[in-house]
Amino acid sequence: MVSEIINAIQDNLLVCFPTETVYALACNALDDGAIEKIYQVKKRSQDKPLSIFVSDVCSLVKIARLEEKYIDLINHFSPGPITYILPLKNNNMLPNRFFKGSIGIRIPDHPIAISILNRLKIPIVATSINVSGEKSVCKASDIPQSIKQHLSAVIEDDELVSGIESTITDLTGNRIKFLREGIISLQVVNNMLSTEIYRKKNEKINKS
Repeated sequence: MVSEIINAIQDNLLVCFPTETVYALACNALDDGAIEKIYQVKKRSQDKPLSIFVSDVCSLVKIARLEEKYIDLINHFSPGPITYILPLKNNNMLPNRFFKGSIGIRIPDHPIAISILNRLKIPIVATSINVSGEKSVCKASDIPQSIKQHLSAVIEDDELVSGIESTITDLTGNRIKFLREGIISLQVVNNMLSTEIYRKKNEKINKS
């Protein structure tokens, strides 16, 4: 089934697969038409940007600017259920019709998602597979039929889907902002940020 997902994404079609948070509606992040289709089937306003999945930190820094002081944070929690809002690089490959200024990026920690990303070698748009404003899907049987009819490939496997969405952190400024608490609590993130090693390293970065 992973091969079917990969082939569909390469053909700029819509797919669905499980993640460690909720089921994802996904497509090729480099194709305008596929991204527009996601907005249409979700009935989502194009004023609301979509996030992307990448396979690793190296892929992330090809698309977004990552300040040195946030590298340890991302390395610590990735792969995992945290979405990072980061400034886009000017020379990034994503269509600027949908991605401007900043972007939400996650490196997922689910064997199926990881396998897809590792084999594709390109970023993919990945958003919760629900009609905008409705509850996210954590069981394949709950995928809305209005969206399912537009999918070219689906992997149904509820076993590792927690049903809790990702934590969202905004790393575009001098201080980290928490936009949504998800499966990883804010306390866990704050505990990591307050460790002596992390504090000393960032004090050194800020002074340089």
